[in-house]
Amino acid sequence: MKCGICKAGMEEKNVTYTEDIDQGVIVVRHVPAHVCTECGNTWYTGTVAAELEKLVDKFATSTGSEVSVINFAKLVA
Repeated sequence: MKCGICKAGMEEKNVTYTEDIDQGVIVVRHVPAHVCTECGNTWYTGTVAAELEKLVDKFATSTGSEVSVINFAKLVA
């Protein structure tokens, strides 16, 4: 797989995804992604992106805290 920005190689890693929402910030740890070895751009598969969207929607409405930290690997196994 090549980076869509700089065309360098990509490697599979677990990354931390953050989303700033009206109520605060959601941090999702241990998210599988493809990361460019040159420019650092991060790409998610369609399945992972869909799961991230579900998690953000769920935790944006269910928690009352300003910061929520979620472990992707434990919730989407």
